[in-house]
Amino acid sequence: MKIVIASGIYPPDIGGPATYSQTTAREFTKQGINVSLICYSDKKQEDNENFKIVRILRKNKLFRYLLYFWNLLKLARNCDVIYAQGPLAAGLPTMWVSKILRKKFVIKVVGDYAWEQGVNQFGVKELIEEFQNKKYNSRIERIRRIQKKVCKSADKIIVPSEFLKKIVKGWGINENKIKVIYNAFSGIENWKSEIENLNLDGDIIISAGRPEPWKGFDTLDEIMSDLLKENPKFKLVIATKLSHNELMAYFKTSMIFVLNSGYEGFSHILLEAMACELPVITTNVCGNPEIVRNSYNGLLVEYNNKEQIKNAILRLWKDENLRRKFIENGKKTLEKFKLEIILEETLNVLRP
Repeated sequence: MKIVIASGIYPPDIGGPATYSQTTAREFTKQGINVSLICYSDKKQEDNENFKIVRILRKNKLFRYLLYFWNLLKLARNCDVIYAQGPLAAGLPTMWVSKILRKKFVIKVVGDYAWEQGVNQFGVKELIEEFQNKKYNSRIERIRRIQKKVCKSADKIIVPSEFLKKIVKGWGINENKIKVIYNAFSGIENWKSEIENLNLDGDIIISAGRPEPWKGFDTLDEIMSDLLKENPKFKLVIATKLSHNELMAYFKTSMIFVLNSGYEGFSHILLEAMACELPVITTNVCGNPEIVRNSYNGLLVEYNNKEQIKNAILRLWKDENLRRKFIENGKKTLEKFKLEIILEETLNVLRP
């Protein structure tokens, strides 16, 4: 079987799709599958992998999409399936290549790109669910049309949560084309050397993620004064630029992880916190309740609800037995996301 993975980002880029593309390519290769991968990149570099990687430089602003399309066309001539990571930067050229070569086209959708661009560039204030039912400016609507067209042309669509299946189905996509496959969790490693460099004390509350408007970091800052009245040893760490190994080291030295996010398709960082034996508090939105069951392996709160977040933190701080319960049940939760199970489900979709 020959697979071409088309990705928008790839390590050393950070982000879920980058990590997912690398892990998937490596694991498929171990199984004897012929894998090639194409991605955008800030620079050319040597990739010591057992599969072919083609990097298209981002600096070629006028030609990068054409170069991506042309190189993907060459890579995919003898493949069985093209697996695109996202509907725009990778999915759009994959759509055209799959039509030209008549190849099976599978796409993974991990969010609503039109909504993300609307929030980051065009002042959209609505959260993702409300966004689905409104009209916006021509640039946002153009992204929407492209996103829907690419998804409709795909043979199969993989999404990492039931929540995202509902979103994609709302675009007019036949639900029989949509397959929910949760993201795999393959464990954490290489954090021990980093932990020696940390000089932290106190009861650390940590949050982490990209510095996006919907991540709710400001709310955590705003409740700290009240929390410090209850426990002067509280310290808040908001990690947006740490390497993965550094972040895992911080997790290992923290007391509580808080993810006050207004949107998560599937939050891999919740699994990483559980793997680091860190009790979690997160919002009851989107895909989060598919990972965290309230009072079983964590606490669920309303997005940006200061009182609920503050009370949840204080409850965990005061109750060591509850923290232990969440840690143990978190370990059980991770079993659901074993790499070998997720890979086999993915292969079943990709097979011709």
